[in-house]
Amino acid sequence: MNLKKFIGGILLAIILIMCCYHFFDVKIALFVKRVLMSGGQPSLFSADIPDFLPLFVCIVTALALVLYFHDKRKGIDDIRTAFFLLVGTSLPLTFLIKSILKFVFGGITTRFWLVSPIAREFHWFHGVDNYSGFPSGHMAVFAAIFLDLWKYYPRYRSVYGVLLFLLAMALISTNYHFLSDIVAGAYLGYVIYYFADHGLTLFHKSRAEIDKG
Repeated sequence: MNLKKFIGGILLAIILIMCCYHFFDVKIALFVKRVLMSGGQPSLFSADIPDFLPLFVCIVTALALVLYFHDKRKGIDDIRTAFFLLVGTSLPLTFLIKSILKFVFGGITTRFWLVSPIAREFHWFHGVDNYSGFPSGHMAVFAAIFLDLWKYYPRYRSVYGVLLFLLAMALISTNYHFLSDIVAGAYLGYVIYYFADHGLTLFHKSRAEIDKG
């Protein structure tokens, strides 16, 4: 990706996010509350979603790195090994960066806004509790995972796309996130995947040149 494409991608993402923020977020959230959620109350299952993401990231990251080092110790260096390393790198990076961005932006969560419909401006550097909705961590993390799979196991790309779409629909239909949160999270996952992948590629190339030298 050259610099022009990278800047163009950022500008496109910003435009999409701003369009969702100003024109669609509130309408979708109110529609979901009125039509899909009985009395506006989320289910117990959807309310428990945040408890599982950090655990999921820790388990998958640890498993990927254990399998990577296991293969390397046995002298295996194939697609599976590269996939494990990419997952073990991109997943914790995505989780860390989305956590930092949540704190920086301080975006109000959908459910809190529905209860207390105050102005939706960002509460800069106060992104905790009810002001930690932007960007969506679930979309960021799973976008990164599915892109890792997309690269190394392309046969099932349609499945990854459907699963990511279903996750987005689940987050919207439970009023767990605004649409702009989801778009931002998906783009963040893509950016982290891209730089993790290219960073590892450059690392392997430099190691190969050192070994040859």
